[in-house]
Amino acid sequence: MPHLPLLLLLLAVLAAPTGAGADDAALVARAEAAASQAREAAERGYEAERLAENTAARAIAAAEKARNLPGDRIEHIAYDTGDYYGEVRRGDADGLGVFTFHTGTRYEGEFHNGRYHGYGVVHFLDQDAWHGDRFEGQFVDDTAQGHGIYHYLSTAQGEGQGDRYAGEIDDWILQGYGVYHYLGGDDWHGTVAAGTFVSGLNDGYAVFDYAGANALAGDRYEGAVSNDLAEGYGVYYDDDGSRLYGLWHENLPDEDQTVFVAAGDSPAASADASGGVVGSSGSSSSSAGSGAVTYDWVEDDGGTTYGGTTYGGSGGDSGGGDASQSMVRTAQELLDALGYPVGSVDGFFGPQTERAILAFQNDMGLAATGTVDDSLLIALRTASTMAARLGRDAGIGSGTTPDPGLELMATGTAFQIAQGGGFVTNQHVVEGCVEVRIRDVGTASVVAANSANDLAYLHAESGAELPVAVFRSQPKLARGETVVAMGFPLHGTLASQGNVTVGTVSALAGYNDDFRELQFSAPIQPGNSGGPLIDHSGHVVGIVSSELVSEIAEEVPQNVNFAIKAEIVVAFLGAHGIDPLVAASDERMAVEDVATLAESYTRLVECWADPRTY
Repeated sequence: MPHLPLLLLLLAVLAAPTGAGADDAALVARAEAAASQAREAAERGYEAERLAENTAARAIAAAEKARNLPGDRIEHIAYDTGDYYGEVRRGDADGLGVFTFHTGTRYEGEFHNGRYHGYGVVHFLDQDAWHGDRFEGQFVDDTAQGHGIYHYLSTAQGEGQGDRYAGEIDDWILQGYGVYHYLGGDDWHGTVAAGTFVSGLNDGYAVFDYAGANALAGDRYEGAVSNDLAEGYGVYYDDDGSRLYGLWHENLPDEDQTVFVAAGDSPAASADASGGVVGSSGSSSSSAGSGAVTYDWVEDDGGTTYGGTTYGGSGGDSGGGDASQSMVRTAQELLDALGYPVGSVDGFFGPQTERAILAFQNDMGLAATGTVDDSLLIALRTASTMAARLGRDAGIGSGTTPDPGLELMATGTAFQIAQGGGFVTNQHVVEGCVEVRIRDVGTASVVAANSANDLAYLHAESGAELPVAVFRSQPKLARGETVVAMGFPLHGTLASQGNVTVGTVSALAGYNDDFRELQFSAPIQPGNSGGPLIDHSGHVVGIVSSELVSEIAEEVPQNVNFAIKAEIVVAFLGAHGIDPLVAASDERMAVEDVATLAESYTRLVECWADPRTY
């Protein structure tokens, strides 16, 4: 840590005006120093979240491979606690496999010496308080250890049902740096706590960005915390621009150790003030006259009211008429409509808004600036118009829900190749599914499947006139050609409207010189399977099928991906009486136009099945 506390203290003391006093300047300095440590902890928390997301992606990929092992690599071992199906070495579970406990809980992923060890996914399906939860991440000797994402999905969580933690974990306990997303109830939906965790709770230093249907939405706390509460020195930022520097105890400030700073003022220019409050629930802040703010606290259990102190001051409002704030609010509204969480749509630029912008820019292949400007608003409006035109908010289309005994086990991608609801995808995407659903279309039936070539033809009754993909006939594909991959990778984590990546044709044969495949470099992740690979004319040259993943952690292949060649797909469809459109690629389109065309006929595929038999 740099020596910020001493530096801030000296600056504050030297700048303290007559009437503010050295004590107030010292208090401000301590609060600022704690806020600085909190911001550093939060930044490390977000870095841990990024590592956890990468780890979760590897865990999901390992789980998918474990579920789709070829039959000749699967052996069964009956243990006292459950059954294992997968790779076996030296008579024990070792490699990829699936272990289902007698209670119902299931682990999918990597094993070593009879234990889940490496990357994998646990679905908690015991009939207990954790039923429905899921963890995706790293494991050491049967315990979650390292980085990962824990999804709180059980009904026992109450308002916390739906919350998510991403970061460091130690023996199943949230421990170290990470980010906790409050997503379970309307009251605090979108609130984010980033920083240090001890024994499952924020402890040490953290930043809380408040959101949801509560009076704190848009506010922010930076400082010391203990057991998820403000405890120690810190700074509370109201969404009107005012700040409260103080010493906190169980989310309440010490009335004798608080300095209020009005919007637009500096701490050194503020007069001494006392009182004020902040809380994680039941709090409110409201205007009380020009430039004045009243902070109240109401205890949830006892109904006791604390605070009620009005802080006078001049200058500063919410900045609602300010052009830059208006742009931020517009960007937040568009991002929120597209499914990117921004926290509170309030016109104030904070970490959640910045992360949402970066996620959108990365998904769209734009320069990742994380800032609001005219070019961002144009891109957001374009994406919103496209989403509305394609009916992204229309849901699955059939208006019905799957059988309650089924669970969403996997997702993939498909694209329409025949009018009236004819889609093609990978066979492994729909293998073992009791019900297959195509988003915005409806329930689909598997008309034909070929495991050798990993292809499946689906039919879903649809009244929508979706565009139909065209396959490339000539010229022959060449190495070095630009290709675009369209799909729905890591559904529920990445953008819901799909993901477009660009690369080149690396080789005209696949793994071990498989002539049925081609190799390409456009990045893909689990969920891309079954999506189209498209050339510069907007014609399909292949179906994305797999990526090369090393079994050695130190060797990470970089964008070594494979697609089933278009001629293999056309032959498969022809064998089942389907004549897809085929044309020569003699025109060149801009990449963004290719992406728009691909998005119009590409859809998310959902695989629903009984988890006990999947």
